[in-house]
Amino acid sequence: MAILTSDSFTVELIDDPRELPGAEDWNVLARSAGSPFLTVQWLAAWWRAFGSGQFTCLVLRDGRGSLRAGACCRRLAGGRLAAAANAHSGDWDVVAADPQARRALWQALAGLGAGAVHLPGIRSRASLEAADHELRAAGYSTVQATGVRSPYLELPGSWDDLLASVSRNLRSQLGRRRRGLEREGRLVFRTTTGGDEEVQRDLATFLRVESSGWKASAATAILSDPRTERLYTDFAKAAASAGWLRLNFLELDGVPLAVDMNCVFAGGMFLIKTGFDERYARFSPGLVLRGEVLRAAILESCRFYDFLGGPDGYKLRWTTELRPRVAVRAYRGAFRPLALYHARLRPVLKAGVVRARAVKGGLARRRRYSEGA
Repeated sequence: MAILTSDSFTVELIDDPRELPGAEDWNVLARSAGSPFLTVQWLAAWWRAFGSGQFTCLVLRDGRGSLRAGACCRRLAGGRLAAAANAHSGDWDVVAADPQARRALWQALAGLGAGAVHLPGIRSRASLEAADHELRAAGYSTVQATGVRSPYLELPGSWDDLLASVSRNLRSQLGRRRRGLEREGRLVFRTTTGGDEEVQRDLATFLRVESSGWKASAATAILSDPRTERLYTDFAKAAASAGWLRLNFLELDGVPLAVDMNCVFAGGMFLIKTGFDERYARFSPGLVLRGEVLRAAILESCRFYDFLGGPDGYKLRWTTELRPRVAVRAYRGAFRPLALYHARLRPVLKAGVVRARAVKGGLARRRRYSEGA
């Protein structure tokens, strides 16, 4: 661990993930940023599953030794610096106690001297502005590109108020689907939050259902990759210990039809993963489960529900608000011409790839999934 000093802060450079600052202090900053993906629990689980390159964590402390800001990155071959994040990370950002600490952290990150920097998943406008300013001041050319636009729902004070805010068609279908399931047998919605044995048992059930059907055949299920399984298993256990985990099940005569992994954090609920048994797709068990989960979130006094991921149809039935994640790329030296590529050429090429994938049936698979959810 290297230690540098500035006028207002001490900057620690941590190269061992086992030396991450304590969760109690770090997670206060993660909570103010409003994301479970910035907590010690997620970052530690992610690194164990997907960590590559050299772990690089910047930590800022004030004169009293109090934690004021931090960011987890990784150094890659060729002098590149990347976020400790990938497609499974709903967000990535620095965590900071105030604007001064945030700007100082970005200044320290820019001072690491990487030739190329790739930091996806940033939601905070303040961070984007600080990143652009400090990276440019350090001699970088910067490019910002909008990434995933995740549906986001501000929750009202009651379930009745939420129902009143959605379409008449959604209200009608939700009632019909629920009554149809109730005619088939005993319908139960239940939630697991903690207890080692209970979490272990229900986590196995969740993974089995989530990994059934088209997700398994498309190799996008959690169990399709040992690294993905380790990430979500480790995080679920850590989140349960912290009191954040919500494993939700919609069961018919004891058989799980649809499952959710949700995380309650920073005053809201986040949809980490979901799945359903395709044998019951005609009943739309995912739709019924989503209604029960949203009702439960309101009863827990959650202020919002973050669907995460892309704007799938089953999410947009509940909300039209989308929160974009922005990727920051920065280049200098021999890497500088890549700034032009990512600013002008890459978006055109990416649009062509997306269109080609749609023709090959990628969107059709998503539509089939939405029908069950």
